[in-house]
Amino acid sequence: MSATLDPIQEMNKDHKMVRDILLKLLEAVEKKDAETALEMLLELDKLGGPHFRAEEETMYPILKKFFGEEYYNRLLEEHDRVIRAGRKIAQILGKGYMTDEEAEEITKMIRNDILPHPVTCEGLGIFMERLTEDELRRIAESIDKARREGVPLLQWAQEIRERKV
Repeated sequence: MSATLDPIQEMNKDHKMVRDILLKLLEAVEKKDAETALEMLLELDKLGGPHFRAEEETMYPILKKFFGEEYYNRLLEEHDRVIRAGRKIAQILGKGYMTDEEAEEITKMIRNDILPHPVTCEGLGIFMERLTEDELRRIAESIDKARREGVPLLQWAQEIRERKV
């Protein structure tokens, strides 16, 4: 494993940042503050791209040995839901305002499609603890590479991700 990057700790830090940004996003949506909500969404987009990329390109395939193909596909489907929700929220917030109905729709998408993902992923950490040093090193290298490239989530989903939604 890389002496400078612990992939379990890095994923945990990302999940905590996502949690905090999502809570701020929910608060902004509740106030119908589209500008702040869009800022929070852009933060999630920047953080989520490298995170999802490392998960899909390296971490999930390595963890598949514990869960098998069916659960692996469920994890990818969870990413699909987050990406679709992110696109829809961006579309709404991109107008610079939101109606009461749109605020309610965004809140439901965050709670039902986005918030569950860091919860699920955080649980994967207890299985990452069972990986070999080589497997952890490969995940650490993937995280580092994805962060250096810094492709935001929605751009990654559109241009790089093999699985299209």
